[in-house]
Amino acid sequence: MLIKLNNIARNAIWMMIEKVVAIFGLFFVTSYVARYIGPALFGELAFAMAIFQIVQVTAQMGSDNIIFKRTAKNVGSGVRLINGSFLLRLGLYVIVSTPILFYFYLQPSLISFLFAFAVCIAYLFSSLDVYAIYNNATLQSRVNTLSNMTGLATGLVVRYGIAWFELNPALLAVPIILTTAIPFIMRYRHFKRNSKAKELPVSVRNHAAHRYSHYLLMAGGAVVLSGISVSLYPRMNQFFISSVLGSYQLGIYSVALSLATSWSFVLTSVITSFYPSIYAEKNNRAALGQAAQLNWLILIVSGIITLIFFVTGEYLLSFLYGEAFKTAYVPMLILCLGTLFSSLGAVAYRFIIKYSGYRYLSVKTVFVLVLSLLTSYFLTRYYGLAGASLSFVLVEFFSLTLLNYFFNNGAILKMHLHTIGLGKWLK
Repeated sequence: MLIKLNNIARNAIWMMIEKVVAIFGLFFVTSYVARYIGPALFGELAFAMAIFQIVQVTAQMGSDNIIFKRTAKNVGSGVRLINGSFLLRLGLYVIVSTPILFYFYLQPSLISFLFAFAVCIAYLFSSLDVYAIYNNATLQSRVNTLSNMTGLATGLVVRYGIAWFELNPALLAVPIILTTAIPFIMRYRHFKRNSKAKELPVSVRNHAAHRYSHYLLMAGGAVVLSGISVSLYPRMNQFFISSVLGSYQLGIYSVALSLATSWSFVLTSVITSFYPSIYAEKNNRAALGQAAQLNWLILIVSGIITLIFFVTGEYLLSFLYGEAFKTAYVPMLILCLGTLFSSLGAVAYRFIIKYSGYRYLSVKTVFVLVLSLLTSYFLTRYYGLAGASLSFVLVEFFSLTLLNYFFNNGAILKMHLHTIGLGKWLK
């Protein structure tokens, strides 16, 4: 008997299809490129990406969750927020990225600057591409999947060609840009055709832009600190590894991190697809129950994947990346546990957003950043890559548990109690 999929499940499947293509690129094309350029140059590329991912979070001012929440509740209001805040995101990105590019320009390695410039342009498109959030909130992830697959396929083919013909590694800058530019253009065109936003007079558009930019600065100002903190957890390690251990070891760690987080697309897809219903749920106990179900799904999938990596990890690293990257096995296993805590943390994070806990997130960020700085520095310095990986796990664990439990009379603690079957004891 055929079972008709509802919109939420269908939306999740489309998101998973998109990520399957990304995983194909990670396992076969990116690994081929890593073999070609080696751990040291791969580490330099990873360093540039780590920096501009944080720039992207800063430029978006927490608009990803704010736009998602508003669009899920009122599509028209979400469209106006997207249009009205465009210049704010663009301006912030340019302001923050300019001194960083200047830093790379002063470095002796020309190829490092070229990679940094390409990554800067790529993440500019990603920063402006809140249209993907609109599609997820309106259960149109099919559009995101098709556009991302087009960009990924183009970028992967070009990367593979550069490695296959042994061209100058600097040419890898081209597919880096194409991978984000193509999806942005496709989603922007779809948004303009389907959002049905009215063309307003210039004076009205300017007023709306000022009003929505001010709103994002107020509401997103608190969220952006939390977003930066979340993006810094793994990347703080990358900064310290680059500084203390060098680019070669950073290349090893980047491969371990990529593999350890590669399977989280399943969890992210389901979380993103089901959270509109949690946001819309009026009954707090029912919302806790739905979030607890998501936590169980995360635990089950994470356990299965980690076991697979434990059994086949060394072979995968040797086969895909070569003997030079084989030492990534132990860090990869440790980081798998961190991925579990990070995914559970995403459920808790969005639950806090549901109750507009922006200020709480900003305060929590201070403690998380201090913890991240201390653990990353000392564990990386004294225990190398294994210590850096353990730092990621510890920060994610405390961010998920203790540092969340003070919100809204222990709402996240109640969620976790629901998850382990103790919810019936709560009043």
